[in-house]
Amino acid sequence: MILLDVLIISIIVALLRGGKFRELTKIEFKRLEFIIIPFIFQYILVLAGEREIEWFSKWGSYLHLFSYVFLLIGIWYNKHIKAISIFGTGILINFIAILANKGQMPVSLWALKKAGMLNFLPLLTSKNYTIHTLLTSESKLKFLADIIPLPPPYPRPKVVSVGDVIMAVGVFFLIQRYMVKR
Repeated sequence: MILLDVLIISIIVALLRGGKFRELTKIEFKRLEFIIIPFIFQYILVLAGEREIEWFSKWGSYLHLFSYVFLLIGIWYNKHIKAISIFGTGILINFIAILANKGQMPVSLWALKKAGMLNFLPLLTSKNYTIHTLLTSESKLKFLADIIPLPPPYPRPKVVSVGDVIMAVGVFFLIQRYMVKR
């Protein structure tokens, strides 16, 4: 996930700018569980799909959508934090793409090839993997799908969406704002 990469890079940049970890405790989060639990839940959905647990083929897309609704509630509680609003815009964009595509985020085959991730293709076409699906002519809102390749030399190649990029900008600004004193 690009957010983990951006979180690490943001912390390194903040430390290089004289930032302090303890400053992160000053972020006035409200109802943080509404932000943390959906990411844990989505991770479980990914693992269940990778392990081909059949129960998820029926309910996984609905659970994926539900996790986004839960996450958007968390964003709403924390809209007073400017960077969370940026992060939330990315979440909302991804949610719209996922909602339009029956609970799954379409992924471009071209972008997979460009990122050197064709090994991900069998998972995308599995009925038990409900987080992502292959981008097809029937996919809706293709421009919001995972269409942006991050190929090598990027250390962890991946394919991301416009929403992912906006979320990453929000995370970066959040870390810089709070770790580095003005």
